[in-house]
Amino acid sequence: LQAKACLADDPSCRKGLTCTAKCLGDNACITGCMARYGNSNLDNLLKCTIEDNECIKIAILPGGADKFEEAPRPPAPTVQNFDLNSLSGTWYKVVGYNPNYDCYACQRNSFRPQSDSWTNDKLEMDVEFSMVHLLPDGSPVPPRKELESIAIGDDGLLKGSKSIGLNEYATHEVMMFDGASDVKNKFSNLVLGKGKGEKSYSRTAHSEGEMFGLKFWENWYIIGENEPGEDEFKFVYYNGKTRQNTYEGAFVYSRTKDLSPKAMEKVYAIADEAGLQPNNFCKIQNGCFKSDERLDKKSGADYPFRGILASTKVSQFFGVQPVVAEGDAPVLKRAKLDKVQQISNQERSWWYEVGDYLENPRRHFEAMQSQRIIMDWPDYIKNKGNQE
Repeated sequence: LQAKACLADDPSCRKGLTCTAKCLGDNACITGCMARYGNSNLDNLLKCTIEDNECIKIAILPGGADKFEEAPRPPAPTVQNFDLNSLSGTWYKVVGYNPNYDCYACQRNSFRPQSDSWTNDKLEMDVEFSMVHLLPDGSPVPPRKELESIAIGDDGLLKGSKSIGLNEYATHEVMMFDGASDVKNKFSNLVLGKGKGEKSYSRTAHSEGEMFGLKFWENWYIIGENEPGEDEFKFVYYNGKTRQNTYEGAFVYSRTKDLSPKAMEKVYAIADEAGLQPNNFCKIQNGCFKSDERLDKKSGADYPFRGILASTKVSQFFGVQPVVAEGDAPVLKRAKLDKVQQISNQERSWWYEVGDYLENPRRHFEAMQSQRIIMDWPDYIKNKGNQE
């Protein structure tokens, strides 16, 4: 059923399979293909053929979460006696490290206690993010026509000349927190020093989730947070695996869409001390959330879904300077997926259809990377870090 739904009935799914196959295992390239062509039919086929029945044998790693004592060590000590309840509520991701996974647009996570947990060591987590992709030919023009400046990239693509969409994702995970007793028992190699100088490198929490039809298992380490009374932030380092590969990254949570100057100074120092090279961090673009939107204690989405966002001012949101830039700040509007599929599958000239199968698959991640903004740390913060 999954094969028929994809190969016989869904052109986007077929193109997605072709695109990912031509990536030859390049994770960044595959991410770009999924951003452009990914849908539920492709997810279901990958899950069926790779995860459930192993028709396609590309799994090289055992599945399942790492044992506490076997979890890879983080680059910096973790916060001791971390209060998991301090994560409750809703957070923006504002800064990210891994360009393949951490720099998506419109990232917001919500945490709440698990209602059926007797041990108080679990939090429900709702995840929202969006992935940049080029819309197919025949996509509707933005509601407001803007005259944009156009630049030609190294790949020959005209940046700013094509409609850019955001595939919107939401999913759900359960975060399981490791207790303090785990650190104090036989796993003494996770704790260095004694008394006030004691430092723990133990895992803070772990989770299991699914993305693009494939399961992943992650270890989370809280390596920094605000002091009481300061603007809230959490610095998270993570590492994880699928049955195909391993990965790692880092990001910063904030209750607001941007870090305050004080929080920014601390985040830079934490990253620098951990050897994570602050100048490699990206600034996550959360322009899709209203400027006056305040985060509350309500959770995010309750179930996985896909949609698309179309901007009234794509040029401003993604940093392409328009010749004419007047009016309100950009607010992204949502359109239902079935409308997007109608656009994607409408009749096109045959050479466009053939071109989708013959294209360079890496162009999609390159388009994503072209919208990535490197974090601009103030000079006084960088100079302070260099002096120390």
